[in-house]
Amino acid sequence: MLKKLVVACALVVSGTAVAAQDKTFTVDDFAGTWNIEVMSHQVALVIEKQEGNKVTATMMMMGRDVPLKGELVDRTMTFVGVKPEGEGGHVNVAANARPIVVTMQDDGTLTGEMMTNNGPVKWTAEKLRTRKKP
Repeated sequence: MLKKLVVACALVVSGTAVAAQDKTFTVDDFAGTWNIEVMSHQVALVIEKQEGNKVTATMMMMGRDVPLKGELVDRTMTFVGVKPEGEGGHVNVAANARPIVVTMQDDGTLTGEMMTNNGPVKWTAEKLRTRKKP
């Protein structure tokens, strides 16, 4: 009897894990404002839906706004920096710059990695929740 119970529980747990991995994510799941903790700094990432699986975003860190464009494939969004058209600007997007890769986790948080002067840095982010007015 105990063996049957253990087998039944194992089947339920494995079925739940497979279902969570099979969840389809859309750009709507990523759209919004995200609070990122990276190297003891708070960074904001604002993602705005565009057409299809494309987005634009702004990463706000250390007093600078960095415009990005991205594309969603499965549960991963890949961003690259963009220079505003017609502006010399101070946005430094090197020709060999690596993309920022962001992955949606099953718990609704994001994990990502970006290149810094000290090498690649991994980070996590939580979506900013809108407070309900009393």
